[in-house]
Order: sequence, then structure tokens, then C-alpha cells
Amino acid sequence: MKIRLITIIAVMLLFFCAPAQSEQAKEKRMELDEVVVTATRTERTTEEIPAAVSVVTKEDIKDTRMFSLKEALTGLPGVQSESKNGGYDTRLIIRGAGLKARYGVREIMILLDGVPITDPDGMSRLDFVDSEMVERIDVVKGPNSTLYGANAAGGVVNIITKNLFEETKNAKIGYGSYDTESYNGVYGTHFGDTYISASGSRRLTDSWREWNTFSTDQGSLKIGHLFSGNSSVEANISLTQADLQLPGTLTEAQYKKDITQLTSEQWRHMGRYSDILHSSLKGEAVLGDVKLKPVAYFQKWDHYHPVTGLINDGGAYVYGTDIQADLKHTIAGMKGLVTAGIAGQIDKTDGDKYTYRDFVSGAGGRLLFTTSDNKGSFAERGKDKISKWGVYAQESLTPSDSWIVDVGVRYDRVEFDLHTDQFIQYNYATARYVVNRATIARDATFDRVSPRIGIVHKLTPMVNLYGNLSTGFQTPQTSELNLNPDLTPSKTYNYETGLKARSGKGHSIDLSLFYITVKDDIVQTILPGNQSSYSNAGETRKKGAELSAKIQVLEGLHIGGAYTYSDFTFAEFNEVINGMNYSRNGNRLPYIPEHQYTLFAAYKHPSGFRFRAETNTWGRYEVDNANTETYKGYSFITNVFAGYEVNGWDFSLGINNLFDTRHAIEVTRDSGGAAKYRPGAPWTWMATVEYKF
Repeated sequence: MKIRLITIIAVMLLFFCAPAQSEQAKEKRMELDEVVVTATRTERTTEEIPAAVSVVTKEDIKDTRMFSLKEALTGLPGVQSESKNGGYDTRLIIRGAGLKARYGVREIMILLDGVPITDPDGMSRLDFVDSEMVERIDVVKGPNSTLYGANAAGGVVNIITKNLFEETKNAKIGYGSYDTESYNGVYGTHFGDTYISASGSRRLTDSWREWNTFSTDQGSLKIGHLFSGNSSVEANISLTQADLQLPGTLTEAQYKKDITQLTSEQWRHMGRYSDILHSSLKGEAVLGDVKLKPVAYFQKWDHYHPVTGLINDGGAYVYGTDIQADLKHTIAGMKGLVTAGIAGQIDKTDGDKYTYRDFVSGAGGRLLFTTSDNKGSFAERGKDKISKWGVYAQESLTPSDSWIVDVGVRYDRVEFDLHTDQFIQYNYATARYVVNRATIARDATFDRVSPRIGIVHKLTPMVNLYGNLSTGFQTPQTSELNLNPDLTPSKTYNYETGLKARSGKGHSIDLSLFYITVKDDIVQTILPGNQSSYSNAGETRKKGAELSAKIQVLEGLHIGGAYTYSDFTFAEFNEVINGMNYSRNGNRLPYIPEHQYTLFAAYKHPSGFRFRAETNTWGRYEVDNANTETYKGYSFITNVFAGYEVNGWDFSLGINNLFDTRHAIEVTRDSGGAAKYRPGAPWTWMATVEYKF
């Protein structure tokens, strides 16, 4: 496999080591390369960034069945994007970070139009992201705590919605398998230099699995004003109501017989039913050589969330700010740009928990399985406050036309003030609810300095080399600290090099090689009854390679793909199960395949017809920390998409899992039982019609 990888890279580089391009070709190449702000907080093309960056472009999204973010992120090198539950749910893992997330996204900083939607303890919820409004997605791989602080240890993802100042006007409807429906409308206009955009969306599906219906209604309003001198202000407010039933796992026998059936687990009626308000205010002002970028935001969410053991019924207020300043200057004849700022965030959570009201009991009163998601007796009340603040600075120097050097550092402090009054507890050993009056209080403060250095060298007009030494800082989450108050933050150290090549003929290649050590990695253990436990591993080591390439074969026809090699192991880890220590030293991390690749072909005709076919393969992976069993993975899960655009109309049809291949998107094993399977979706289709005014 390594020889084949080297051969592919060598062949691709032949496209970029030819004689010098014409000025026209150089200009075309620069137009084709994407401009990204996320990675460095300043505008740069991807080839000028000393880190691995993937961009899901507007054209990519146009040729994707965008029912959730999962569809857009599938196939990116170094990224694992799947949905355990359908609907808005997207399990996102970057270079192994995010592996322990039971739901939502963890260890990865998520931004929505540059505004953080990751809580101070590192939890990101995607239920209020309207996938119909997404225009592009920037994915920065590897730790970036230097610019984004605690809980960006795995990377940063910036979800960018339709631009307020482009006055989008369109209506779109879609229908597909299992009564899947999608509706979206956007209307943008302006009055002088003031711009207004309103949007509304509705998505719903009966799903192909039992207990897995999904529906969401979303609306947003954006107002912005353009001032002279490239200054602007933009306000945004959105409301979301989202209901998602969580279907649970299957035994191996169930998986082989019928992937659509109801889980046989105890907790058969889990779900998340949420109401969310998200608002932000962003500004940009140019004052000579200084550009100010202040951001303020507020989020309020409430949810009814049946999970293992108890039902959560509560909500939170999250508010924060990030004030950034960019200063252009010169040092010893070298052009420089200082990016500095201060950021703060507070999360106040107030929630109650209840028993399940309806369930079937067995011998000794053991809870065998639930029969509804109705709440029963009041079990506990929690009031938590988590705050995070940090200061950061980065100097970007250009010693010559061939070199870019970034040096940055950030200081962060995260404070936890957790308080829970407990009245009833679910005992996993006896499978019964028991009276247990107790008060649980956790107070913890974590701080960290996160440095980073990155270098870009322009080897030729078409090929750039880069390297970086970067760090990440990951705190425990609230739920993890409640289970184990002795948890400490994990520290990530990333050593990376690579190349990026761009051709005016439409060819591109990105290669990244990295070595990551994670000290005190927070690792999850699944106990019997689907209960989670968390502990610090002494050290985790990750060695990997990521390759993506695209070639324009003919005018309008591109072929390409991506390959990911992951050698992720526990260097030092004693897993505690029922009071016993088990050494996992040398074991592979579960769920992460050693080999993962994607192949695609995309064609666009001047008449308006377009077509894309993509196939994805995941290699073998371990199902638990003990490496007791290996899942074979899956091969060539193929998706196709076709569309035709004419006179403002856009007709499209997408088919996922074209050959109806039975596959599991996750196989796990708890510490005392057999393997559990989460089946992947069967053959499904969706057709849409859009009209642009």
C-alpha cells in the first residue's frame, strides 16, 4: 500500500513539475484555489496555509444530497463522517479526535459563520444547523488551540451559510425514500446599503429504522449594513425546533436478519427533542493598517432527552464574545501581520432528570426494556456553570515571496462549577431504580498555554511545502467530570509536514504526513448496560498520512479521490473495569480503520447537466479498547447524483448506497458482552426541484 501511495504521488507531481506556466495559467490557478479564513483567522488561499485544510465548496454542496452535514463531509481525507441516528445527527471524527462522543461532536471546535457553537466544555450540537442554508464548509485538521483555545484539539470546522450580501432568492422542495421531505425558501433584498435575508426550512423523514423518525422546522433572519472603507456589521437570529428518535444498536443476529428492526437494548425509546435560539452580532472595521473583527453571540436551548438510565429535561444559556484585531506592519523589511484578540464564553445549565415511566420488569424488579419515552419520577436536579476565556496572538511574516512563517501562542482558562442534587439513581448492576439522596459537587479549574509554529515554502510556482508544530488542549466534559472527578485535560502535540500543488489546468494534490502524541487522553469505556466510564490514558500515539487529488481529464470532467492511513495506538493505558486494571499498551484505538479511501468522477456540461459518482471504503478496525474483535469494514458504498439546471430551474436526483450493500457504520463491544452493530442506511433516493428568482 505504501509503494502504491508513493507511485500515485509521483505520477501526480508530474503535472506540477512541467515547465513554468503562462501568466494566464497562473491567474486561473489562483482563481481556482479556495480562500479560507478559518485556519489562520485571516484570508489566505489553502496553498498558503501551514496545515491540512479541506474545503467543501459551493459547487460540491450543490452536487450533494444535503439532508445533513454528514453527506457533505463524507470522503474527506482524515475525516470520518457518519450518522448513528440519521436526521441532523453527524458523528464527526478528525484524526481520531471525537471518537468518544456518544452524541453531538466533541474535541473539535465547530463554528457557524465564524461564530463558536461549541460549548465551553467542548460539546457541539448540530441540531440547529440548517443544512439547506449551508454554502461551504472549511475543515482544518489537527490541533488549533493556539487560535481557538481549549477544545480544538482535533481541528476546527467552520460551517458557512448563504451570504447575506448576495441577495439569494430561491424556493426548493424535495421528496425521497421513507416519506422523506425537504422544503426551503430564502428571500434576500436590500435598501441602499442595508441588506435583509429571511429563510425557512422544514425537513422530516419516517426513516428506514424503527423508532427513528425525524423532523425539524427552522427559520432565520439576517440584517447587515455596508459602510464606506470596507466596514460592515451583520446581525443574525435563528429559531430551531428539532425532534429525533435514537434507534439503538442491534445484535449480530439481528443485523444479519433485519437491519430495520427495533433495538433489543434496555433503552428502546431514546431521543432528543430540542428548541434552540441562536443569535450573533458581527462587525468588521478597517482603521488604517488595523482591522477590527468583534463578535458577540447568545444561544438558548431546551431539550427533552431520554438517554440510558434517565430522561434529561432542561436547558442552557450560552453567551460569549471574541474581539480580534489584525495589524499590518513591517519588520526588517519583511511584511508582517499580527492577529491578536481576547475571547470569553459562559454556559449556564439548569436541568432536571426523571426515571422512565413505562417499562417491563423481570425477576427481582429488574428493568428489562422501556415501552415509551414518557418521564416518570423526579430523579435529580443539576445547576452547572462553565466559563472559558483566553487571549491569543499570532505573528505572520513573509521574509520573501517564497516563505511564510506563522508563530502564535494562546493562554486559556476553563472553570467548572457543577452541582447536582440526586434523589433517585439507576443502578446498572441490579437494573433497578433506587432511592439515593446525595449531593454531587465538582469544582475544577484548568489552564493551559498553547504555542504553534507553521512554515510554508513555495518550492515552484505550483507546488508549496509546509510544516507545523501545533498543540491542543482538551478539557473533560461536564458529564465526564461528574462520573470521574479525577479527570485531567488531555494535551495534544502535532508534528506535521506536507505539500500542496495547484495547476491552472484544474489539477490539484494535497498530501499531509503527521505524528501526534496525546498526553492524558480522555478515553471512554463501555460497561455492561451501555453505561459509559471515562479515564485518562497515559499516552496515545497517532501516525498518519492523508492524500487527496483531482485531475481534469476533459473539459468539465474531473476524477480524483482521497486516501487516509491511520496508525493510532495506546502507548500507555490501563483500563479500569469493575475495579480491575487491564493493560491496553500497544492496542489500536477502536473504530479507526487503518485504511480509508474515496474515489469520485464528476462531470458538468455547458447545457446545465451535471453528474457525480462517489464510492467509499473503510478498512478493518477494532471494536473495543481490548482489541478482542475486528470488524471487517465495508467496501465501495457508492452514491450517485445527477442534476439539470435551466432558466432558473434546478432538477436533481440523488441515490445513496446504489448497490444496497449491507454494512455497519459502527460496531462496538461493551466490557462484558457481545458485539453491537449500528447498521448503515440501505438504498435510498431523494429528488429535488429548486427555482431561483
